[in-house]
Amino acid sequence: MIDINVYSKKIVHYIFLVLGALGILNFMFMLVIDAVMNFGTVFPGVVGTLLFVIGLLQLTNRGRFLTVKNVFLKRIGIAAIVIFVISFVMIQAIMLFSIRTDQDVEVDYLVILGGGLKDDQIPLTVRNRLDKGLEFIEKYPDIQVIVTGGQGRGQTITEAEAMERYLMENNISADRIIKEERATSTMENFKYSKAILEKLTGRSDYKVMVVTNGFHLFRAKMLAERNGFEPYGMPARTNPYLLANHCIREYFAIVKSYLFDR
Repeated sequence: MIDINVYSKKIVHYIFLVLGALGILNFMFMLVIDAVMNFGTVFPGVVGTLLFVIGLLQLTNRGRFLTVKNVFLKRIGIAAIVIFVISFVMIQAIMLFSIRTDQDVEVDYLVILGGGLKDDQIPLTVRNRLDKGLEFIEKYPDIQVIVTGGQGRGQTITEAEAMERYLMENNISADRIIKEERATSTMENFKYSKAILEKLTGRSDYKVMVVTNGFHLFRAKMLAERNGFEPYGMPARTNPYLLANHCIREYFAIVKSYLFDR
């Protein structure tokens, strides 16, 4: 007679093994395509390795030391997993329903958010943002554009500088571009951009069109509002093979921003 508990545990261990292998393969793929290394690209590899090792140890009967016997601790662990899964699904849904273009709105400035450089070069994710921004600039030829992003470790130029060069290569004159070159986060993108605008105009209330990738738009608009902007959004294209990693990273970023970015 089959022991249902033993059978169900084996299924769980096989699931760990498969999920772990997928996480490791995902990380290896990110290395092969030379993606920008950040939390979203590293996280699947780290968690995947842990799951794969746990599944392998359990299936080979070498994982007894991993068994939690304390009922209270077991319940806490299960509750934590349930909360994570539910919150992850909810936040992904919120991100999805926030991906829309605000049409026919009059704004004071266009804001294109940086997203890191790769060896001083603009990665595809940020280039998609710039190309979407160019569409808006073409439609509104008098609009001024803010490019925002500081200098990362090992880089010789700021994100804003690289973005300005890209726009100028696409026939946007320098006098239409405002550079914010201190920010290292989305919160700082808006904080420091607003400080520049206040010095330029003496105002503190601005309507802005925010251009970023769709997965990032919800958090970007949330943080823009916290910095006193009235934000509207234009989502740029996200490459499908990078989407899962971006969504994983963005989940943790939204939780962090909601709790701490004030």
